[in-house]
Amino acid sequence: MNRYYYLTIVLFFASLYTSYAQSPASDSTAPQIVNWIYSDVFRSERKDSVTEVQTMVGKVHMAQGRTQFYCDSAIYNKRLRTVEAFGNVHINDADSVHTYSQYLLYHADTRIAFLRNKVKLTDNKITLTTEELRYDANEKIGDYYNGGKVVNGPTVLTSKEGTYYGELKDVYFKRNVVLNDPQYNLKGDSLLYNTTTEIATFIAPTTIRDSSNKDIYTTDGFYDLKNKKAYFGKRPIIHDGRTLIIANEVTTDDASGISLLKGNAVFVDSAQGVSVLANFIRANRNESSFFATQSPLMIIQQEKDSIYITADTLVSGKLSKLEKMMDSLRHVADSLRKLADTVSQEELTPGVPMPPRPATDSLIRSKDSIRTAVIAADSLNRSMDSLATMAVDSLVSGKDLRPQAAAKPPGIDSLLSVRDSMARVVQPAVDSLAAVRDSITNIQPPQPPARRPDSLAKRPQTPPVPGRRPDGQPAPPTMRPVQQDPLVKAPPPASKETDTLRGITVVDSASAPLSDSADRYFQAYHHVRIFSDSLQAVADSLFYSGRDSAFRLFTDPIIWSGDNQITGDTIYLYTKNKQPDRLFVFENALAVNKLTTGPNMYNQLKGNRLNGIFVDGAIDHFRSRGNAESVYYILDNDSALVGINKVQGDIIELRFKNKELFQVAVISEPSGTMLPVSQATEQDRFLRNFKWQEARRPKSKYELFGN
Repeated sequence: MNRYYYLTIVLFFASLYTSYAQSPASDSTAPQIVNWIYSDVFRSERKDSVTEVQTMVGKVHMAQGRTQFYCDSAIYNKRLRTVEAFGNVHINDADSVHTYSQYLLYHADTRIAFLRNKVKLTDNKITLTTEELRYDANEKIGDYYNGGKVVNGPTVLTSKEGTYYGELKDVYFKRNVVLNDPQYNLKGDSLLYNTTTEIATFIAPTTIRDSSNKDIYTTDGFYDLKNKKAYFGKRPIIHDGRTLIIANEVTTDDASGISLLKGNAVFVDSAQGVSVLANFIRANRNESSFFATQSPLMIIQQEKDSIYITADTLVSGKLSKLEKMMDSLRHVADSLRKLADTVSQEELTPGVPMPPRPATDSLIRSKDSIRTAVIAADSLNRSMDSLATMAVDSLVSGKDLRPQAAAKPPGIDSLLSVRDSMARVVQPAVDSLAAVRDSITNIQPPQPPARRPDSLAKRPQTPPVPGRRPDGQPAPPTMRPVQQDPLVKAPPPASKETDTLRGITVVDSASAPLSDSADRYFQAYHHVRIFSDSLQAVADSLFYSGRDSAFRLFTDPIIWSGDNQITGDTIYLYTKNKQPDRLFVFENALAVNKLTTGPNMYNQLKGNRLNGIFVDGAIDHFRSRGNAESVYYILDNDSALVGINKVQGDIIELRFKNKELFQVAVISEPSGTMLPVSQATEQDRFLRNFKWQEARRPKSKYELFGN
């Protein structure tokens, strides 16, 4: 019996322990009583056996935990645990969020408040105003459904609906969202805005306009209004009236003006008429520059014949800034070199022995550092390939690198003041060859980095004899009678006075202010390919200057125009009104004209240098200077093949009519041999280093688009 008694007691206490162990801990968020703190009038009234209503009037103050309630009057239903407050309602939620209104319905159990009439919520950072607000004091979340406004310093946001998250300091705006800021104006259907970081996150189609009238359309990303930085995803569109940007992703920094475009990027400069496509573009709005890589393609837009350029890398910017940068590099290199010369001179000063110093002496390390810096500077200078050197030293700066025989009047452009030596050697005569004049005779071509002296410069002036070479031998026949070109005027007779320009106002191109289009350059390097309907080209690198509208092609360049191919070490192609105007080929120049009358038939012209003139986008004539050679096919008046002529001379010209070879002129010491086609060997048909490189020629603009 006692055993059962003790067992019963043990089981009883065990059940108590189990019940205690399984009972939930006290909940700190459990409903708390709303306490009356103060009011001018307080009255408690029992409506029935279970309902008690407390009425408070005048300077009412109530509290529930850390939440304080203030109003003009209030009614507290103890059974329903609800508070209705009227007039100048103020809820202080733990000194973090303050809410104001003229009416409040508060559920003490759920701590959810419904506020109406002139509602205002503030968290010491932003101010939210609306006519109706639902506020959850537990989660510190407020919702409005009939229009609201959030003010955060100078930034004002409005929407039809919105949700305020007090813990996260986020506001989620929905329906007819408008953000107004001194720098931005934003409109969208939805927006997430953080009041602390001032970052606006886009989650729906959104349009943005900034103070510079730049328009942005995006459906994804964010805008950091505090730091003026942004990220846009899902192919945003950015347009500022001058430039258009489209890409899979765009990152912008308004302070620096830099935009990074990634994935199927499009950059359009409507002012310059240039479009760039690439998988990566870095555009700088402040400096009007861009850097494009990963399959870049540039399109120079024209009404009839746009130019398409592709390379591994494309770069564009202002010439004036490029000049300053190159001058700064030269200044640093010169300073290092002078410093090294000074140190070396001190070491070599006689009678001043250098005391022995340990290898760790800072002076030794300083000199070694200087030598290293000088070597680096020299390497830097050597590494400036012809692209940058030609751009800055001669073409960008507009200065002539050749040694001048005599000083020229300041401000006279070298292209205007220097006469072609041919104008002095070939005198007007009855001979048709001597009557050939064109614009080349009055234009001094630009000079390459290392120029050979003109072979005609030291020769005596000998009047030509009609039909005879200078040595008295008969001259080779021309293809057809040479006619005076009606478009070409003979140069005026030489004046006895000094060479001056009368009645002409000449502006030095190097010192005159540049227009926006003239103060532009672009570079393309490695695997350059160019296509237009009238002209195609390839090269390793390219430099274009808006100052003289010239394309400079370096390292194995080739230009094709119709049935013509031009090659050389370096080629300058000048344009006029965005059309080819003239070209200059330096060193190992070779021009090839493919005949359509038969296979493997090519008219050829080579020399140390070669000039060419375009008319209406097509080759009009070539002129080769210095060890000039030509192989051309002779046709009769019925275009029947007569033979092959191989000629040499100091200067040889090929002139074209209707895109076909019209005449050949050999000037100064001509010599040559004409052979029947049947007797011509392979060596007779082709000049040394001849190569027709049709396989490298871009066939259409679509080839350049790649992927």
